[in-house]
Amino acid sequence: MSDKIYRYAVYTVLGFAGLFSLFLIGSDNFAPFTTQATVNRAIVNIAPEVSGVVTDVFVNNGQQVKAGDLLFSLDKSSYQIALQQADAEFQQALESDAAKKQEMISARQVLKQREEERENAEVRANRYQVLRKQGSINQQAYDDVLTVANIASNAVEVAKAGIMQIQAELSADNQSAAVSLAEAKVAAASLDLANTEVRAETRGIVSNLQLESGTYVNKGSGVLFLVSDSQVWLNADFNEKGVAHLTPGTQAVISFDALPGETFTGQISNRDSAVYDNTSLNNQLANVTNDSRWIREQQKIRNRIAINDTIPELISGAKASVMVKNGNPLVDAIATGWITLISYFRYIY
Repeated sequence: MSDKIYRYAVYTVLGFAGLFSLFLIGSDNFAPFTTQATVNRAIVNIAPEVSGVVTDVFVNNGQQVKAGDLLFSLDKSSYQIALQQADAEFQQALESDAAKKQEMISARQVLKQREEERENAEVRANRYQVLRKQGSINQQAYDDVLTVANIASNAVEVAKAGIMQIQAELSADNQSAAVSLAEAKVAAASLDLANTEVRAETRGIVSNLQLESGTYVNKGSGVLFLVSDSQVWLNADFNEKGVAHLTPGTQAVISFDALPGETFTGQISNRDSAVYDNTSLNNQLANVTNDSRWIREQQKIRNRIAINDTIPELISGAKASVMVKNGNPLVDAIATGWITLISYFRYIY
């Protein structure tokens, strides 16, 4: 009797093992399954746009913040001095521009005077020309008058050149390049001063906060992270032989290790079109790996799966098991049952 019970037990175990093997072999061909799925959340790396010493930290690790909230501030002293210097240079440039504008007024007055002198010289030259024809004056007197007229004409051209030189120093909006440059320096210094207060650009949860007052931070260096509490997805790696069923929009059943006894639904949103290939990077020599196993490991394909439910308990990096549906009621029922079984198994492991 005991031998018979033992034999039945062995047959039962072998039967379940055989069925399980057939299930795993067939799943990639009909409803791909993987335990290599990871929860991902959008993570914002917060880095200051200026360098300096941290004076205050206004948030705590794990705190939820919204866009515009003040995270930390840097020492403002050097940036205030830079702004004052830029303001002084701007005022100096404005004064220089004002002087040039006054110079322009004077140059125009000089031009007007030179034009009047030229006009008088031309009238006199015309009068002397008539007198010369009448023989009332000699040639020398006439030549002297012409010389004066030419000098007056040249003086007009010199006055016009002076005006053009001043106009070249002033831009079209009656402002010199020095003023524009100084104005840009003021704007840059003001922006740097404003950037000493680092604010959240989006909503999220402060994570891995190790920032303390007195710490010197460099421009562009990440000092804390904001983890999105809304943008959540799964990165799931399936065997490549199931690629025919890994199309965008395909429904999937999900079990998270962190939430035993619960199942969730989602759908494939997209699939990566390439995986790492160390034989074709930058035309380098091939890196040939000798595989001594008779049956080599299958290639995995990365898929992104959108989760239908909002699950605030899940952290980025949490593990999950996923099985894809194929639209067949029987296969879909098996997929749902299998993921449900795995979810209860998570109570144990």
